[in-house]
Amino acid sequence: MILVDERAYDFRTAAQWSAGARSNLRVQGDVLAVPARLAVENLAGTGRADAGALLAVDTRGELLWLRPRTRELVGYSSWGVTEEGILDGPVPARLMVAGPGVVWVHARGTLERYQRTTRQRLTPAAPRPGWRIAGATGDATDGLWLVEGDHAGHWRLRHVDCWGQTCRDPIPIDAKGEPVIAATTDGTRLVTLDPVTNTATIRDAATGQVTATVPLDPAYRGESTMATVDADNRLHLLGANVYQSLHLADCGVEDRQELRMPLRLGRAMALAAARTGLVVACTGGVGRIAPHDGGNEGRRSTFITPALVSPLGVRSGWNRAVADLSLSAGTTIEFAWAATNDASLVERATALLAGPASAGRTDALEALLPWREEEAVVYRGTDGGGTEVLAALLDEVAETTLWLRLRLVTPPGRTPPRIHRLRVRYPADSLIDQLPAIYREQARSAHRLRSVLAPYEVLLDGLDETLAALPGRIDPEIAPDNWTAYLLSWLGFPPLADLPPDRRRELLVRAGDLLAGRGTRAGLELLLGLVTEGRSTVNDAATDSAGWFLGTPSARLGHDTIVLGQMPAPARPGSMVLGDTPLGAGCPDPARMLAHRAGVVTIDLELDPERQRVLAPIIDRLLPVFVPAHCRVRLRYTGTDGRSRSRLLDADLRLGPDVTDREPPPYGSLLHSDAHWRLSTTTRLGRWSLSRPQPRSVALDDAPGPGAGPRLQ
Repeated sequence: MILVDERAYDFRTAAQWSAGARSNLRVQGDVLAVPARLAVENLAGTGRADAGALLAVDTRGELLWLRPRTRELVGYSSWGVTEEGILDGPVPARLMVAGPGVVWVHARGTLERYQRTTRQRLTPAAPRPGWRIAGATGDATDGLWLVEGDHAGHWRLRHVDCWGQTCRDPIPIDAKGEPVIAATTDGTRLVTLDPVTNTATIRDAATGQVTATVPLDPAYRGESTMATVDADNRLHLLGANVYQSLHLADCGVEDRQELRMPLRLGRAMALAAARTGLVVACTGGVGRIAPHDGGNEGRRSTFITPALVSPLGVRSGWNRAVADLSLSAGTTIEFAWAATNDASLVERATALLAGPASAGRTDALEALLPWREEEAVVYRGTDGGGTEVLAALLDEVAETTLWLRLRLVTPPGRTPPRIHRLRVRYPADSLIDQLPAIYREQARSAHRLRSVLAPYEVLLDGLDETLAALPGRIDPEIAPDNWTAYLLSWLGFPPLADLPPDRRRELLVRAGDLLAGRGTRAGLELLLGLVTEGRSTVNDAATDSAGWFLGTPSARLGHDTIVLGQMPAPARPGSMVLGDTPLGAGCPDPARMLAHRAGVVTIDLELDPERQRVLAPIIDRLLPVFVPAHCRVRLRYTGTDGRSRSRLLDADLRLGPDVTDREPPPYGSLLHSDAHWRLSTTTRLGRWSLSRPQPRSVALDDAPGPGAGPRLQ
């Protein structure tokens, strides 16, 4: 039996899906989804008074429009329409651009500015003689970009700042017709459409350099096309009753469908991408573009992988394609493939994929490649719901280069499918290879047997992948975040799912040291240091100085001695709660008092209120596991600001002078701060030092008794 190192091409991230060609498929997160069917409906709260509205979207994504004949400014949000007031000026207005603080209006050759909140009219921008304004878009601040043309048919982009001044040279653009302009919400890229050449040109706003040129759908040629860019950097186009969207990251066409305007709204005039969705201004009012379950047309979506190669070797060829997808009832998916050993064909297909994205790129690949339609595998959706695993055998493909095509069909009214993952496995390998050779003598019967074994191979693939991924799931460095709490529970830790993921991973990495030091002061310090990010101090009373008694010659006050108070304190009326404190004198036995004191572990945690709220229950679960046996715990929470910290050395001592609010703090002279500089913990020897006091010893019994002093009369 030959052992085969099986491999796979895996598509499951946005970047991997973008490597192929797609039509009517949108990358949503890491999922390839069929866009919903769209329709135009009247925007709630609007009517005939909003006919021909001049749309604008401010930097917050809020929708505004100007009624061109009355110049009334209208705002729209999730709670409805708000009439904000009148922008005084000539009528009718032609276009409007809104920034965070300035609103621009173009009317009768003038470019006027208005303060956003008060609507006060500001100094207008000076026009440029010989140039007319054809379009405008915002620059993500309070400036704007203008599309200007002259009588000779030349076009340019001119930037105007918030004061109405032009501080950089205009950018000439090569356009055969009147360009349409749009900009990304962050103002970094500009998009211009040329209706004659039917192309979209993407420029860097800072340099004016062209970064991409994208051929548009043939339906837009020579038509008046509207354009806008949303917050996700998707370019939306609408013209000739055709809607199209493409992503500026890879210029891949994600959606194309016919979109007809309702008769009551009339002809579309402008398109805007607001936070609430796509809005279209029409000759009869304002509408919004929204998902629609109805319609008489189905959706046909296609994804084609880039060229996949199975190198020649002891085993070559292809195994199978496996897709994880959500396929609702009534929808279908087709697996089809093309394969070749022709290097020139591979080069042409690769160049087509690497070239400019266009609506026809998928169709061009389908026309170029030799698809084996007769071997295609079709699956139909069911009512089961959830994610299905569907596969197509590729065992009869002997060529080294392969393209896989997934075609999805969504009838009207059906839930669009979603592809979560696609794997193309190679080289050719099957359970049939582990059966006696007689089962493989006849190619036809061997293929049928392989088809019978295929479902079991797909099932075992999942088990093999789970087992193969197990080392990565238990490795502290690379284990998924949702596994770290589970792994800690294996090692005897209490439930820690509510601990931040980075802290759980640190505990998992240091688990060996923590378990080895369990029940010791060092282990407790390490644990709390990891959980609180170094904001803890552990003090074990058993390591403090021993007690002393009067009459002992070697005792020195202040060096190796302590003074014990009576424990508990004597009862005092008005200060003790009867039933909780015993009456009478406390324990006078020093030995018992020392023993009681030696079993106390004091933990100081410097946490702000928010961290304390999160970490307090976690620390309460960890302490019983790691505190030394037979010890009592004294837990003290202190804040991280000066008001809640005690005035202690290594906590609040400042070696330098005090500072004012206008001066930076002298961190070099501060022993402790919010940056958590702690003496002997985060300080470096040699930077500064504290003088060590040399107090004189006090002899308790060797010195002569005191002499007689003065007496009061």
